[in-house]
Amino acid sequence: MKCEAKKSMEQKEKYNRPMETHGTERISKKFKESIRLKYGRTKHFLSIFLLFGFVGFGLLLSANINEYREGSEEYRELNYILWKDPTKFEENVDHRQTVLFEDRLKQINSDYIFWLSIPGTSINYPVVKSVRPGYYLNHTFQGTENPCGSLFVQGEEKQINKENTVIFGHNMKNGSMFSDLKYYKNKDFYEKHKLIHIYYQGKRYEGVVFSCQIRAEEDLECYQTEFSSPVQKHEFINNMKAHSLYNIPVSLGEQTSVITLSTCHGDRERMIVQAALVCYTE
Repeated sequence: MKCEAKKSMEQKEKYNRPMETHGTERISKKFKESIRLKYGRTKHFLSIFLLFGFVGFGLLLSANINEYREGSEEYRELNYILWKDPTKFEENVDHRQTVLFEDRLKQINSDYIFWLSIPGTSINYPVVKSVRPGYYLNHTFQGTENPCGSLFVQGEEKQINKENTVIFGHNMKNGSMFSDLKYYKNKDFYEKHKLIHIYYQGKRYEGVVFSCQIRAEEDLECYQTEFSSPVQKHEFINNMKAHSLYNIPVSLGEQTSVITLSTCHGDRERMIVQAALVCYTE
């Protein structure tokens, strides 16, 4: 009985002894070390990747800024050549002599149609006809490839459309081209910038803004350029006024020549400013 009891005690002690953990601990340490090394390499790789990403983004941003600057500078130089001091454009221009500068502009670019200016804004540019779809989206008036592009009328039109002349231009982040159109969302801005001027064939045409709209990209209603009757034209004008962001009390007839200025507004919208040519100066 004593032997059996002793044997039972020995077996119990055997089962109660701590398990041998040295081998397991070595495996655990190796596993942890492996994970640490892999994590370190991954962290190092991500750091390098992010660094190159930031550098690449910085270089791309710098290149875009330089392109914007070069495009703006080209138009600025063109303004100085023609007007001497573009900041006093309206004071310097003798509209009776505009035929002379129009000839010079046609020599630079045969697609030239007229000059557009909105007093008190940065909008003061030549307008061209675009017979090559998309060309003037990324080419300046002088033909330089640049994201600022040109103000253009799509198609073969060589003169102001008596119905509706649609002028397209970019909403540039540096404030150039049609960037200032977005300020027409504010009625106070409209109140101070009601007029547009067009210099065309030796005359200065004056237009009165009558509608400021934000339209969906797929909404092409405001781009209608032909009308089957005076009644349809009158309905078009009334519809444009009804869609304006705010009421503009201007009375217009069906014989009014409309100027539509269009630029991007966000990703899927267009900022539209429309004016009616009401008179011109000989």
